[in-house]
Amino acid sequence: MTKFCLQGPESQKGARQLLENALAENRFPQAVLIEGERGIGKKALAMELAKTLSCSDSEIAPCGKCFGCKLASDPGNVQGWVIPLETAEANAKSAASVKENSTAKTVEEIKAEYIKKIFENPYSVSFVSNVAQISVDQIRSMTSQFSRTSDGVRVVIIAEADRMNESAANALLKTLEEVPPNTYFILTSSAAGRLLQTIRSRCLSLRLPPLSSDEVQKIARSYSDEELSPDALGMALGSPGMALYYNENIAENETLAFDFLKDSVEGNYSDLFFELEKFFPRGAGAADTAVMMLDFLEFLVGDALRILAGESCRLPDERANVESLNLGRFGAEALEKALLEITTAASNIAGRKNSAIVALQTLSIGLFEGYKR
Repeated sequence: MTKFCLQGPESQKGARQLLENALAENRFPQAVLIEGERGIGKKALAMELAKTLSCSDSEIAPCGKCFGCKLASDPGNVQGWVIPLETAEANAKSAASVKENSTAKTVEEIKAEYIKKIFENPYSVSFVSNVAQISVDQIRSMTSQFSRTSDGVRVVIIAEADRMNESAANALLKTLEEVPPNTYFILTSSAAGRLLQTIRSRCLSLRLPPLSSDEVQKIARSYSDEELSPDALGMALGSPGMALYYNENIAENETLAFDFLKDSVEGNYSDLFFELEKFFPRGAGAADTAVMMLDFLEFLVGDALRILAGESCRLPDERANVESLNLGRFGAEALEKALLEITTAASNIAGRKNSAIVALQTLSIGLFEGYKR
């Protein structure tokens, strides 16, 4: 009898145990949806599960040595992945149709570069851009391989499945309604509510819990030489990927967020607008950097609310700065309203509804409006 041993953090052992039991009892579904916060380890578990399903060893799976395990562990196996791509990337020619001696990258080469990044760090939250999507052509390209006969197991990981556009989701739904033999789909999503309910109903849903601080530290060390700051760890909320994301340029982002908050509270809009133009120039990249700064701003205001309630801060290194603003004088209702406004501004910027500058200027004027004296 095969022993199934999925590797991963102790805090997520229960989720892995459910999968191992289903495998051992020969009742494993052909579609699995792994849900959880960004950077929590969904792709890491998907990769481990892909190896297990592909493994041909009769004693222990995954063995890591057989052809199936090696194929599932090969970043060049682009047929085993569907990932969000930007429009220009998704429209690149395939290797089968590219002209001889062409130096243009094929869609397979583009995918392979992204998949390599995932294998290098499956906890990363920024391997593709915020505007990347999964198109219907990508789903059709994936399902076209099913027409080829195969004696082995096929496993396809659909990373960030909630980024499928409507046509892609409907195309996948048709495939899930009648999955080919020996074929398994592993979907990952940090926003599963965006998926069609009919897709979710055809998958075994599994939600990964956050990790302990020690586990976050340990995993982060394995992917970065930089030590996590207490503030990055506090903002991570149990996600190694988010801890690494926030730890990049943390001092600069905390300074920007605090100055934004201070100038907004004090009404120093001319100085603030000048700084915004300097740090968030119009053009590519401004949206992503603005959204990161707003994440820090949200935690600063959240800590003001926590201080008011007598709780510990998520950003311990910034506690003195937060206390110096005395935001508690506005009251809990004003702080909660400010948090909502910050979230809305970040959503508008990420969704390209407003430019970073316009959204930040509007937020700065409206923050605590009606509560300032």
